[in-house]
Amino acid sequence: MKKENIILRLLKNIYVKNVLMMIGVFVGLVIIVLFLLNFYTKHNESITVPTVKGLQVQDAAGILESSDLRYEISDSIFQAEGAPGSIIEQIPKEQSKVKKGRTVFLVIKAKGVQLVSVPELKDYSRRQAEAQLASLGFNKVTIQEVPAAYKGLVISISYRGKQLTPNQKIPKGSPLVMTVGAGGDISEGDSISEQSDSQDIEKSFFE
Repeated sequence: MKKENIILRLLKNIYVKNVLMMIGVFVGLVIIVLFLLNFYTKHNESITVPTVKGLQVQDAAGILESSDLRYEISDSIFQAEGAPGSIIEQIPKEQSKVKKGRTVFLVIKAKGVQLVSVPELKDYSRRQAEAQLASLGFNKVTIQEVPAAYKGLVISISYRGKQLTPNQKIPKGSPLVMTVGAGGDISEGDSISEQSDSQDIEKSFFE
């Protein structure tokens, strides 16, 4: 009983109460600080972005998700290299340090064939037409010369045996045939041939 009375007296003592309250507040503050430090450390924990360039999206998705990262396809473009649907660019770059849950934006190679509009090139010079076709990605152009009044001017552009209409769209890089004037006049050549034939007939008649 005496011990209990002593404890009760101590607890009722204002100085003891203040000391106990200070100890309780101190312990509480320590717990809060430790919790905040732990949260802050995890919140700012950096993750190294893995390399996913060259992979298909479904393969890259598993790698990114296992690294606690999200992904989003931001664009698809046409290019000669790489398999259709493969990743050709990633943002942020590989080996970058980012926070957990960061979104990695992916640029993939478009599937299918890129169609390009071929402009009207009739009456262009051969050099101008070839340069314009090359700028559009048509580097396989076969030149076919035919008799025409003006030499070196484009008469038509053909794809798979058919003449293209102005701004017709065809697969980029397709082989084309450019028909160009070679000079000379067809009608004039025919009349000269006819005169020569008639002279030969007249000579054979009198011989």
